[in-house]
Amino acid sequence: MKILHIYKDYYPPVLGGIETHINALATGMAHRHEISVLVCGKGWQTTRENLDGVTVVRIGCPIRAFSNPFAPCFPYWLRRLDADILHFHLPLPTATVAWQIARPKGKVIVTYHSDIVRQSWALAAYGPLQQAFLRKAFRILVTSPNYLQSSTHLQSHRERCRVVPLGMDLALFEPNEAVIRHATMLREQWGSRVVLFVGKLRYYKGLTYLISAMKSVNATLVLVGGGPLETQLRRQAQEEGISERVVFVGDMERDQLPSYYYACDLFCLPSIYRSEAFGLVQIEAAACAKPVVSTALDSGVPYVNQHEKTGLIVPPQNPEALAQAINTLLDDPALSQRMGSYARERAFREFTLEKMLERVESIYEEC
Repeated sequence: MKILHIYKDYYPPVLGGIETHINALATGMAHRHEISVLVCGKGWQTTRENLDGVTVVRIGCPIRAFSNPFAPCFPYWLRRLDADILHFHLPLPTATVAWQIARPKGKVIVTYHSDIVRQSWALAAYGPLQQAFLRKAFRILVTSPNYLQSSTHLQSHRERCRVVPLGMDLALFEPNEAVIRHATMLREQWGSRVVLFVGKLRYYKGLTYLISAMKSVNATLVLVGGGPLETQLRRQAQEEGISERVVFVGDMERDQLPSYYYACDLFCLPSIYRSEAFGLVQIEAAACAKPVVSTALDSGVPYVNQHEKTGLIVPPQNPEALAQAINTLLDDPALSQRMGSYARERAFREFTLEKMLERVESIYEEC
């Protein structure tokens, strides 16, 4: 089959949850199907290259606003890149509008990653267009039963929705001598109690609450990732008097991440909005047998991290509850080890790349 994935960015170079998910799908099927990816580049020039057997077209796109690219050539490329299956990754208003204009051939598959949350004011104009587009989709893939249940935008399309949880190549997180050696070195730098966060430093991640919680936690907080809130968070740590216990690592390549997971005692995902639709980093932590502290969002986050099984779940925007949960795991190594072990077992049972590819390919074959 000829399969075209459509989104705004792709990994590499953009290291984000959806971008890496598309990369996993594309490269995972490239030996069996003809796979292309259509995304937006920077500047006016359109580029085309082959990465790991996948044709990646980056459309010239000089303007982005409200996290949405404005690419006038999007309809043209949708028509030009002939495909049997057009796999859209939403939300992306530019792509859905471009499809309405171009009306390319090929069955439409949608992975509905998240509702539009922060720019909800735009739904008055865009909402009807998205609903019209979803009505044309052959199948709508939703990453958790929680999100299918809670999203009002999916209720009229439920009969065409299928739950397909995200998965990843967990072999990337298997320990080896180099990883353990680096983790040991990091542990010597940070001390015997380490809390880890991995992700972009964005508004919905709830990191201001995590830093506040660390005032009541005798441990080092390590933040892996960059983002627009870094300056604000550094200032907050200074004002809270805990800057010496909050380490900003910055962005890094994926193959560097395992050492950081193995160096920590637990992983924390303190997100506060359902923009955090799944929390793929929780699976990375689980693959390294680390328990997770996360928040009770009406999204897929509690589906991945099961309360009192793979970790602990607390109310969002509550630094006191965060601190209590973190301290519970830090103060009880046996409990942490038990939850981490079960988290790893469940990750290899439910969230592998092979299982995700099998589920998605079976839906393609229905077309």
